[in-house]
Amino acid sequence: MNVLGISAFCHDASAALIADGRLFAGAEERYTRIKHDRGFPALAIADCLRRAGLTSEELDAVVLHEVPDDALAARAGDTRTGPTATRAEDGTLARLRLRDELSRRLHIPPSRVAFCPHHLSHACQAFIGAPFDEAAVLVVDSAGAGTSTALFHGRKGETLEMRLLQDIPHPHSLGLLYSAFTAFLGFQPDDGESSVMALASFGRPRHLEQVGRILRLQTDGSYEIDPRYLDPCGDVPYTSAFLALFGRPRGARDPLPFDTLATGPVAVGPDHQRYADIAASIQRALEEALLHLAQRLHRLTGLTNLCLAGSVALNCVANSVLLQRSPFSRLYVPPDPGDGGAALGAAAFGAFRDHPVPPLELHPYLGSSHDEEEEIAMLSAIDLEQWEAYRPPGAPSLRDLRLDIQRHRHVDDLVATVVADLRAGRVVGWYQGNYEIGPRALGNRSLLADPSRVDVARRLSRSIKSRAGFRPYAFSVAAEHAHRCMELPAALPAPSKWMQMVANVRDEARDAVRAAMHVDGTNRAQVCAAADNARYHRLLAAFGAASGLGALLNTSFNESGFPIVRTPAEAVRMFARTDLDTLVLNDSIVRKVAG
Repeated sequence: MNVLGISAFCHDASAALIADGRLFAGAEERYTRIKHDRGFPALAIADCLRRAGLTSEELDAVVLHEVPDDALAARAGDTRTGPTATRAEDGTLARLRLRDELSRRLHIPPSRVAFCPHHLSHACQAFIGAPFDEAAVLVVDSAGAGTSTALFHGRKGETLEMRLLQDIPHPHSLGLLYSAFTAFLGFQPDDGESSVMALASFGRPRHLEQVGRILRLQTDGSYEIDPRYLDPCGDVPYTSAFLALFGRPRGARDPLPFDTLATGPVAVGPDHQRYADIAASIQRALEEALLHLAQRLHRLTGLTNLCLAGSVALNCVANSVLLQRSPFSRLYVPPDPGDGGAALGAAAFGAFRDHPVPPLELHPYLGSSHDEEEEIAMLSAIDLEQWEAYRPPGAPSLRDLRLDIQRHRHVDDLVATVVADLRAGRVVGWYQGNYEIGPRALGNRSLLADPSRVDVARRLSRSIKSRAGFRPYAFSVAAEHAHRCMELPAALPAPSKWMQMVANVRDEARDAVRAAMHVDGTNRAQVCAAADNARYHRLLAAFGAASGLGALLNTSFNESGFPIVRTPAEAVRMFARTDLDTLVLNDSIVRKVAG
């Protein structure tokens, strides 16, 4: 059976294809180079079909990740709905029109187009790849079809069963609330929430009482949000009542003095500390609300397995709190828990609601792969002075450098060269195989550095990533070394594989990973076994043999404001524009060296 799932016209447009048990996925932003592209994922769809060897006419079903209403139909380009129609008629007309639109775009009969409710898509996304036959499923995001939070009971049997136990309507939304604080703190909503999470570590939750006036936990396990403080349709998602509670918002260009790499005290003014304390307060309130929901879900199901999805599942600090303090002993978060991954949930709903769920190899590396031959041929003939026009103002000149290009037939030779460069303090762009779905770079589209070198991390932030000092880097660690550097349970939790939780760094390992450790002594690590990513694990193990610890600073292979690179050509452009020292393209190594 061939089923295409689509996430479109919301956040992070994407496509996912289940073709006779094989999985393919893609995010539209990787093709258009528009970060968080919200349009129709035509390019991602085409790439999934190409890799599967299918045409759209061979699809048995196409499933959109939510049930259309009038607003969704308008975002899809259909504005014909009349103002006099009733709400029920609006929904019916929207479904008919969007079904026709998808039928036209994909050249399939309208009867093959189906819709999956938004939170059910997330629930299927969370459960389909989990190592559980039965689980409680919690979906928490900003909104979808009038709902913001949903609790499910999932089973894999003769069919995929997902029973809705409770939902919480919009605007009572934890995702919207966190986004309001994201905007108040000077970051972009639906993108800068990770910055709020990072800033929270520099503050204390001194404003919990004020947050509690907005967010109230209920005795039945749900919560309520006072709508007087939020404005989801305004220029900013908060109101004057919100400002009366928390004061003047931070301007987006107002620099924050906090520095996660600092070795001593940093001078911080009272206003900036207030912002950090507000970030700490909303982070703590979110954690308590999620615990409250988890306890309710545990009472309803009596289960010990929890699956989590929705944009709020990207909050790895809150995920760790759920692991440590909730009644659930096992937690699973899919590789891309936000709207981008909901395309896979929609595909799973279409493929398995009437059929048994087969074993699925769900991992992050479901994007496309690309050969580097053309790029290597171009680089072999290029003069670095040709790159000067593309360099940003103030960047060091490349005139005294040349390119050293090596091709390696044996992976051990390639790895040995890369380890030597990392040990020498060079920053390496590591491009391998299929790109990762979701927002995390997990060893196929990564920028790597020696995690003990604070000086290298500072150069990475300044000359390559344009990264604010308060935002920490993560590290990847070989699974056999994980317990040596982090405080983790003996049985490694599933979220540790894909940077979906934080853990305390052990005292004895802090010097070895100082450049990738947050100010609070934690790290969002990727624990990588050979079975997860064989070549990347080989690099980690080789670095460990040379340094004593198989861990590398790992951050996403992209410039600020752009999606993660997809093709070798995009990797080469970043190599040209920034001070990236070494570029690894599959089996080839390109190095900037003294002329």
